[in-house]
Amino acid sequence: MNTTPDKQISASAIPAPKEGCHLEEFDDELVLYDMQSTQAIYLNETAALVFRLCDGKRTIGEIATLLTEAYPETADVIEADVETVLDNLVEAGAILLS
Repeated sequence: MNTTPDKQISASAIPAPKEGCHLEEFDDELVLYDMQSTQAIYLNETAALVFRLCDGKRTIGEIATLLTEAYPETADVIEADVETVLDNLVEAGAILLS
């Protein structure tokens, strides 16, 4: 998983939401709101699901496995989707990796 062309994110990394980031539902939209920066990030359903699974306990690999088990019909794209979502959330500062 890449956050930048030079940096690899390991499947064993543990993503957690940055303190002060909250997922809110407004009408039919999902918005991730950062209380500190007052930044809002609009998320599609897939991105919101990945964000919800980032609890500071599961590894990136475990998140991908959970989603593959829940949605076996899309197993061939789940790893790439998780990678893309996490790359974007890390870049936006909404997710921290340990």
